[in-house]
Amino acid sequence: MLDVLTEAAANAASCEDIAAVLAAADTGTNAAAEQQRDALLAALRLRPAGTGRAQTFTGIVLGRPPASLSGVAADQMETWSAYAEAVTNSFVRGRLHHLLLVAGHGRKVDRIRGAAAGYLDAVPLLLAARKRFPGLVGATECLRWAGDLARTYNQTDLCKRVTDDTVALAERVLAAPEDETAIMADLLEGLRVQRYDITDFAERAARRYAGDVHARVGFLKLIRAEASEFRRVGIDTEIVSALLDAADADTGFRRHNLLTQAATIARDRGLPELRVRAEMALQQTDPDSLGWTRIRRPLIPPPGLFAGARAHVDAAPSLRDALWRTAQDAHPAMREHPDDVGLLDGLLRIPRTRINTAGPVQVAPPVAAADDHLVGLQVLAMDFLGHLAAHQLDHIHERFDPDEAELIGALAHDAVLPEARARTLAYAFRYFWLGEFDAAVCIALPQVEQILRQLLRWQVSILSVAKGESPGTVDQLGGLLRSMPAAGYPADWSRALELLLVDPDRGMNLRNDVCHGLIDTPPKHRVALILQAALYLLSYAHGHRTLTPPAP
Repeated sequence: MLDVLTEAAANAASCEDIAAVLAAADTGTNAAAEQQRDALLAALRLRPAGTGRAQTFTGIVLGRPPASLSGVAADQMETWSAYAEAVTNSFVRGRLHHLLLVAGHGRKVDRIRGAAAGYLDAVPLLLAARKRFPGLVGATECLRWAGDLARTYNQTDLCKRVTDDTVALAERVLAAPEDETAIMADLLEGLRVQRYDITDFAERAARRYAGDVHARVGFLKLIRAEASEFRRVGIDTEIVSALLDAADADTGFRRHNLLTQAATIARDRGLPELRVRAEMALQQTDPDSLGWTRIRRPLIPPPGLFAGARAHVDAAPSLRDALWRTAQDAHPAMREHPDDVGLLDGLLRIPRTRINTAGPVQVAPPVAAADDHLVGLQVLAMDFLGHLAAHQLDHIHERFDPDEAELIGALAHDAVLPEARARTLAYAFRYFWLGEFDAAVCIALPQVEQILRQLLRWQVSILSVAKGESPGTVDQLGGLLRSMPAAGYPADWSRALELLLVDPDRGMNLRNDVCHGLIDTPPKHRVALILQAALYLLSYAHGHRTLTPPAP
């Protein structure tokens, strides 16, 4: 088995390469050889995780789910110990000593020095492997592991050897014709933790890889971390200028992303002139030039749901009652869906960045929100329910065919929606039925806010009086929606309307996007949701629904 292991390790660039050859070896009927091979495969397929004394090993053992060192049997460790003394390949020897050190098997000092020296001796072997890049990656990892061991256990002579070998490899990578920016960055990080002055290397790397703006910026940031406060201003200027120059030579979303990075760094580092330059370039970016393709798949409810929505309207004895029936007492999209949250494993779980087309500027949603996935599901459900609301409104038009006077009579309320305003809201419904959705939404949105303000003025404070030089104010739509639960309105409708109208991070944000001209005409089903919101609020004024006392 030792001969098989030695042959497998020759010219291998990684532990997995060795394991693949070892796994295919024929052990015949020799049970002892089979056990030893299984033990060696376990050692090769566990990888170091963590740093310092907290280091452990995790990975795949014999094709099973992720395993850890704690699950390895004592007889396997004895096999490792025997092979650690017998194997000639330094890479395997270093790995076995490292495993035994973390497992607490054998004399600690022997394991420390055996692991670190084995990793260091493996570096030239890995660099001479047939596969150049995997060998280079393996050599860099070996230097990192050896450095971590030597530094953690205060092995001064090994620390010096790690530093010298890392410097030599960094020189080799810089002189190579291939661009190995990630390898160089890892080597410099290894030197930095070894308390080596990496300034000269980082400056040379920034010049050597100047064609890759992200690599150049990364190396400039390494220089900045080691530089004096006085010199940092010049480095910050160089970083932002590099991003701006790269943006000028690029197009599409890459250009937009570079400008955003430049503006952010200029803002954080106190470089107002460069910040203005970046922001002006952002303002001149046409959203259509970002190079994105919007893929839409329409949400079409099953025919049975449409039939049920129609039947619900057919049961109404009058136009007014039919209008109220389009909105349920509890908003369906806001109900708890504990079983459905786990279904959002696709695109909704990808960290999302929204483009504000007024700039455009990237707007990141709150990543740490605990209910982020549930909110995504709620917005999706609202979009789905909008199709049913649009179908119900169309059916009301088919059944009652109301004229302007009939609509005004159904909508008007002396205190909440006087006749003049009811006529305005009636125009929104008539435009909706004519297919003029842009006119319908622009007319309906201010009326929703006004209806809510008139309803709330009798239950909660929505005004603040003037104080000193500060003028008095009145709550705008966002504040009004958040005041609904305190006035006795259902919290699920308050949150639904917030997501529909004013939530810029995870909601539809229709009031802001429409009124500020940030989107084109919303689709029909979303306009129906706005009209549904107006009808839901009016149903309280007309006594179709009653308030529930707010929770103490």
